[in-house]
Amino acid sequence: MSAPTLIVSAGGVGCRVAAMVAAHTSPAQRENLRFVALDTDANDLRALRAGGYPGKVIQTSANMTVKEYLHIDKHAAETWFPVHPLLGPKALTEGAAQVRSISRLALNTTIRSGRMQPLHDAIDELYRLTGRDLSQAMRVIVVSSLAGGTGSGILLELGMYIRHYLLQHCHQSSAIIRGFFLLPEVFYSVTEDENERNSLRCNAYATLRELDAFLMRPTACCPPGTRTSGWSSPSPAALSGRTTTFPPTISASSSTART
Repeated sequence: MSAPTLIVSAGGVGCRVAAMVAAHTSPAQRENLRFVALDTDANDLRALRAGGYPGKVIQTSANMTVKEYLHIDKHAAETWFPVHPLLGPKALTEGAAQVRSISRLALNTTIRSGRMQPLHDAIDELYRLTGRDLSQAMRVIVVSSLAGGTGSGILLELGMYIRHYLLQHCHQSSAIIRGFFLLPEVFYSVTEDENERNSLRCNAYATLRELDAFLMRPTACCPPGTRTSGWSSPSPAALSGRTTTFPPTISASSSTART
C-alpha cells in the first residue's frame, strides 16, 4: 500500500471492520496507513482499544442527553432535528440507537468543541510523510454500516469535513475519497424481527438517497471561505428530493472526487 491512505471508520460495525483490516496489515504497510475510529458508544470504543486497535479514536458523544444537546445546538433543534419526547432523555454515550439524526447531532457538537484533533493528527502525519510533492494522491476510505444510526448519520459530513480539512490545511485537492458500506442484508442472520429489519432498511435507504442527491449536485463541496473549526453540514432536507432505486447488493463502494 504505497499511496498514503487514511481509513476512517464510523459506528460499531464500521470500527470492527477497520480493526480487522488493521490486524492484517504489516508494519511496513502501516508506514503509509493511518486509522481513525469514530463512535458514539463509549463501550464499543473501550472494547476496540482493548482489542489492540492501532489507530486513533474519537468519541463523538459526551455525557449528555439529546435534550441537553439540543439546548446547546439551537440551530439543530429549530431546523432539522426530529424533536420527540422519547428521544429527549436518550444518553448519547450509549450509542445512537439506530437514529441517524442523533449521530449527526453528536458530530456537529464534536466539531464545534474542537474534539476532531485525532483525525487532524492522522491526516497531518500522512501529509508529513509525503510532503508537498506527492507522487500519488492521498486516499481516504470511509468504512461504515448503513443500517445503524452512528455511521449512516455522519457519512456525508465526514467526507465533506475531511475534504475541506485537506484543502484548507494541506492545500490538497487531489485526494480520492471512497466509501465501503455494509447494507442491511448483512445483519439478517442475527436480526429475525421484521420490524427491526425494516428499521435497518429505512436507515440504509435514507443514507443512500442523501448520498445520491449529494453526488448529483454540480457543486458538491463546502463553500469557499468555510473554516473547518466552524464548519456546518447541510441539512438532510436540502440533500433529498430525488427518488432512486438501488440494487440489492450486500455492500456498496462509492468513489467521489468532490466530496
